Amino acid sequence: MADKNMADPGAAARYRSGVAARLAGVPVETLRVWERRYGVVGPRTSPGGQRLYCTGDVRRLTLVKQLVDMGHAIGTIASLTDEALIAAHTAATVLALPPDLQRADAPERLQIALIGPAVFARRLEQTASDSALRVVARFATVADAIKAPRRVPADVTVIEFATLNDASLDVVGSVKAAFGAGQAIVLYRFSPSAVIRRLRAAGHEVARAPADSVEIASLCWTRLRSWSLPVNAVPGSHRTAEPPPRQFDERALSELASASTAVFCECPRHLVELVRNLASFEQYSAECANRGAQDAALHHYLRQTAGHARALLEEALMRVALAEGLPMPV
Repeated sequence: MADKNMADPGAAARYRSGVAARLAGVPVETLRVWERRYGVVGPRTSPGGQRLYCTGDVRRLTLVKQLVDMGHAIGTIASLTDEALIAAHTAATVLALPPDLQRADAPERLQIALIGPAVFARRLEQTASDSALRVVARFATVADAIKAPRRVPADVTVIEFATLNDASLDVVGSVKAAFGAGQAIVLYRFSPSAVIRRLRAAGHEVARAPADSVEIASLCWTRLRSWSLPVNAVPGSHRTAEPPPRQFDERALSELASASTAVFCECPRHLVELVRNLASFEQYSAECANRGAQDAALHHYLRQTAGHARALLEEALMRVALAEGLPMPV
């Protein structure tokens, strides 16, 4: 079987099959079938015969897993290069996006500005050639990017930092403003966690550098997909009505759970537990911190979904309680 570690050929193999499978989100048995039957990756082996996977292998497996989940047959994508997988992922995500969630100002091709000594040298055009990405500017330093006499407008700025500090948030804002960009991807080597949190809270994508062209393309596509979503909607959120208030408080649920029943499978007790969990998640989603408008919209959607699911199960609990003649709590 050929070595398909194309995304990162020089990377050291570090992960055993169980860890690699978990990172990629696939069962170990599926990983073995993909290797044996389709040659998706060609991991190295240790002197003891253990299969070892590098970061590039895991990245490739993750892309393949996402494409399979989108409906692609493993046999048709297993032999694709990493660049072709990125392009297929881009196309599949566009088709999966509901038409009613498309914004009129979403670009057909995402224009990218690369800023930093490492990303300046990346050959992102080859990775992005068949996707919705187009590199329109390259600058070795932030100062060069801001002081440039003429700049092509960009939708996303990819900015590389050796270290992040308290001033980085203002720098990112200045670069975005200089290019008229709506999104920014921040790559860093070292940073205090508090600064990373501040950047993410401001709505920026933050990732550790160095990132190869495949990773950068994937991050840019994430930004493109979020651009296509209205700030008050997320994929699949067609329910806008507020969920009804709770029918059972904690005391009522405890009484129903402890009541004797003739139902052999203990449905009332199980339903009580489900209602409790959904009510707790509903409250958690309402209180969960967010990192910007898109994240706030997502947690609003999660709260509404959990609330409607909780209401449905409360109805089921009430029906079971009435059928069993259980005392209905006030």
